[in-house]
Amino acid sequence: MATITVTPGHTYGTTDTVTSTNLNDLGSPTAALTAGSILTADIADANVTFAKLTDVIDDDTMATASATKLSTSESIKAYVDEYVLKYSGATGTFNATTSFQDLDLSSIVGVNRALVVMEVYDSSSATSLLFKQKGSSIQPYIDSSNAGWGVSGLVTSDLDKGGSVVVVTDSAGVIEYRSILSASDINYKILCYQKLA
Repeated sequence: MATITVTPGHTYGTTDTVTSTNLNDLGSPTAALTAGSILTADIADANVTFAKLTDVIDDDTMATASATKLSTSESIKAYVDEYVLKYSGATGTFNATTSFQDLDLSSIVGVNRALVVMEVYDSSSATSLLFKQKGSSIQPYIDSSNAGWGVSGLVTSDLDKGGSVVVVTDSAGVIEYRSILSASDINYKILCYQKLA
């Protein structure tokens, strides 16, 4: 353990506590820590360990976040990786009827709420499809033009005809869908998704 010599010559021993009051009492706190009084060996990597840092949080969920403490870079990266928008490319096929049915995306987005952007295309016959969060009370507005469905509805047909939809899953990673006319062999591709906190 190194000692710190404080101007004008007072020496602190290895068990003495150096406080701002001690330094101020001696009248020269700015001169107390001179270049020669702190050796490189005293602050070497081996002497500065994580265990000695008491105001650092190592929590990947950030549940213990504090305005007065730091987080480890590993925790920050883990948290960002958990909630960042991710590309998927996963594909699947489903059949649709005029009643809402579940489409379980949990194997792709996880068992959690997620914002999902997906392409939906092809079908055995032309039909309009509406997607929604499982449990939502939303119903499609139906008229001759099938207007007003926004980003959660589209029309599919054969030869790659379709579009993209944006929908939020429930807490289990499930969405619901229905069509105006029954159709089969409808393809989807998950373009990207983001877990929601």
